[in-house]
Amino acid sequence: MNLLPLKKYFMYLSLLAFAAFIYGCYSGKPVTHTFDGRVTKVHDGDSIHLTPSGEKRVIIRLAAIDAPEIDQAGGVRSRDHLRQLIMRQQVSASCNKLDKYKRQVCVITHNNEDVNLTMLKSGNAWYYERFREEQSRTDQNSYSKAAESARKNRLGLWQNPGAIPPWEFRALK
Repeated sequence: MNLLPLKKYFMYLSLLAFAAFIYGCYSGKPVTHTFDGRVTKVHDGDSIHLTPSGEKRVIIRLAAIDAPEIDQAGGVRSRDHLRQLIMRQQVSASCNKLDKYKRQVCVITHNNEDVNLTMLKSGNAWYYERFREEQSRTDQNSYSKAAESARKNRLGLWQNPGAIPPWEFRALK
């Protein structure tokens, strides 16, 4: 009995399973730009200006979160929380696209902490699930759990039972 075709079949299945595993673990958009610099402005709870040393400032939208608008309940608190975390601090930005306003969409890290995730954990932003396909499965899971935990524990914006997501608030304007 010739086992060679059977071995090839199992090797092919193994490679296919490995590829599916790798795709399932990542399946987010790859990083296209990285910036290291000082935060020079925090516009609101999900938008900052970053100035790399000796370079022009970069306007950044924090990926996968949506903070209340400044004129919305919780907006000033969200902005102030982000300011407290990173204003005038050195951060890294891992960006995967430009948004419709030509801002880099990035995950910000400071002291090896994911600042976007920190905003969710503190209840100062919503998880913007509309863009979850741009995240790895691991990040989707951690962001979702952080948002749910903040909601369950009534942190930040979740102290207001009638809190309106920013995308709905903008639609009402």
